[in-house]
Amino acid sequence: MKRLSKFYGSRKLVLVGYDFQSEGGAWRSIYRYFRHVEALGQTVMLIDRRKQGTIRQLLAAVCFSPKILFNGMGAFHRWEGILSCLLRKDILIYLHDTAYMVDGYARQHPLKFRLFRLILKRNTLLCVSEQMQKYYQKEFGVSRSHVICEAVALPTPPDFDTNFRNIVMVGSVDERKGAKLFSEVAELAANKSLPWKFHWVGALASQSLGTLSKNVRWWGWQDAPLDFTNGADLFFLSSVDDPLPLACLEAMALGKRCVVYRQTGIAEMIDGIHGCAVFENYSAADAFSALEKVLAEMPDRARLIQITLENASVLALMVKIEKIVGL
Repeated sequence: MKRLSKFYGSRKLVLVGYDFQSEGGAWRSIYRYFRHVEALGQTVMLIDRRKQGTIRQLLAAVCFSPKILFNGMGAFHRWEGILSCLLRKDILIYLHDTAYMVDGYARQHPLKFRLFRLILKRNTLLCVSEQMQKYYQKEFGVSRSHVICEAVALPTPPDFDTNFRNIVMVGSVDERKGAKLFSEVAELAANKSLPWKFHWVGALASQSLGTLSKNVRWWGWQDAPLDFTNGADLFFLSSVDDPLPLACLEAMALGKRCVVYRQTGIAEMIDGIHGCAVFENYSAADAFSALEKVLAEMPDRARLIQITLENASVLALMVKIEKIVGL
């Protein structure tokens, strides 16, 4: 209990959401905020209630965290969100919902809606526009509110130095995705003074990796990782275990050189294609040799694109599923 109190008590802000990575857009602004401040080293925590096992995180946050923000109406479709806000009138509520959505909620959940009205009168409300602020003030008697607009992510193509061969990996920074191997290969290239630049696009997902190479540019989470793949000379899939990663398929669809480990699903698709390589032993030396070989070749772009379209396009997926289920 003391450990939980210390950990959650030290969080500057805890963000709670119920629709992260869904088709809607109400989660995107607060998620962009989280990734930005996380990259700055701030002690902000995100609890994604779509993931299993996070109810304990929520309970601990409600008990010990000094500041909590609930994002979106999803919180009020769940009793846990309603009870949390009833227990703590200092929980911030960031709403992106118009009268249309609120009226639908009232019809579907009349009891929850009555409590929702009570909560809005007590808690601080964050609104995405002045229009929405006026609506909640008029209809719900909201007395404490602020306008915080949505946040857009403007295109920011990576500033790759074209005097170097730029090698990219996209994925969470963890053991399974091969952050250590990627680091070790970058160190080998640096020791040989090769004109290679290594880039990793993705958020840190493991605290047990130890020191990672300073010869890799760790970009963190990015809204448009495909921009990095598109600017790369080579996509290096450093994963030790990966069934058929979309990021590497996207690289293939762009006709990029690809280097992958034998025990990944991509290996069976690119084996033998000019400008691609599969390394058999999961070691920095073998991966480095594969990169060196491939960077000396021109990729067979047409073949890579053809294989991707035939096997990994939405059309290919549709045809195979309909054939199997007899549609």
